[in-house]
Amino acid sequence: MHTNHKTNHIYHFSEVLVAPTWYCNLRCKYCFVDKTGVSDDAPPMSYEMGARVIDALDAGLSNVRRITVHLYGGEPFTNLTAIEGMVDRVREKPPGRFSFNATTNGTILSDRVIDIINKCNMGILLSLDGPMSIHDACRLQADGSPSHRKVIRFLETVRARTPVSITAAAVIRSGSRLLEVTDYLRTLPIDYIKAQPVRLPGGSPLSLTEEEWKFYKEDIMAIAHQAIAEIESGKSPVDDRFNNRLLQMLSNADRMKFCDAGQTTFGITPNGDIRACLLLTSEKNLLGHIDDPDPRVWRQKGLDWRAAPLEARCNSCSYLNLCGGGCSAALSVCGTGECSVVAMECEATKMIFDHFKDNQEALLVLIGMKQNKE
Repeated sequence: MHTNHKTNHIYHFSEVLVAPTWYCNLRCKYCFVDKTGVSDDAPPMSYEMGARVIDALDAGLSNVRRITVHLYGGEPFTNLTAIEGMVDRVREKPPGRFSFNATTNGTILSDRVIDIINKCNMGILLSLDGPMSIHDACRLQADGSPSHRKVIRFLETVRARTPVSITAAAVIRSGSRLLEVTDYLRTLPIDYIKAQPVRLPGGSPLSLTEEEWKFYKEDIMAIAHQAIAEIESGKSPVDDRFNNRLLQMLSNADRMKFCDAGQTTFGITPNGDIRACLLLTSEKNLLGHIDDPDPRVWRQKGLDWRAAPLEARCNSCSYLNLCGGGCSAALSVCGTGECSVVAMECEATKMIFDHFKDNQEALLVLIGMKQNKE
């Protein structure tokens, strides 16, 4: 086995995307996970495997102080048994060692779900595409019926019965407009907004048209001005798409990679495979299994995967220092269209930063961001 001194480096935070199941009870017309090809026929994770996931992360990420288990899928709340296995095992670990987030479509609601959320103070990323007319055009249940009313009920119930942070996550596709969606989301009892264009190959019926891309860029700049107003009032922006890059510019640091995949970010499939990225299926992306006897092997494979060179086009990109090469999973689906989105956000980030060039202390409000809610 190769050795690498970085495996001994102490990190403060790690996020691991865990799919308790690939099954989803919705049939969204633009499903990004479906387009990656990762949704295999693996059976759902068991309670015992859920517990072993926590043990494997505890041992394998011994050089990380805090691990966030981000439940993904599929719809994670269709497999509450595996989630309970993880949550129960975490309670045997030192306090503060683990935390939980979940990306959910918001259609699975029961006292059991609320109990699990409360038990581990689980942050919620709720898929909600905007007003009913926009949301229900694409986010349909398996029988073809709409889902918006269920999602709003889920949101209102979680807000009323738990203290957790809620992020509304929207997909902007042809026929919807970014600012219209985010303005609607701001009327709801949520803490943060995450909105991004649909991730599909160019030419897909749901992809933004050339004219819609112009509107999207205008809306990005409008949201940047909203962020400026919020920062000036001493608040962290509700739409937090610029926050990490602003802090990066504040610290005068270059972004070496788009994300921490292979270093402190990993993915775990329903059958226990460990991947550098949950949404990539290539053989080199497979690092190991949660039952491997020596976690140093999959940790080192992750670092080797991470060391792969950037795409040639990245080296001449003026936004490389703020981007780090782009999301490998998104690029594999929608190609350089993803680069255009990142460029828009980087341009807007620089505009915000320039606005505060004589008052950079105001940007320190971003340091708290979501951590205060977890």
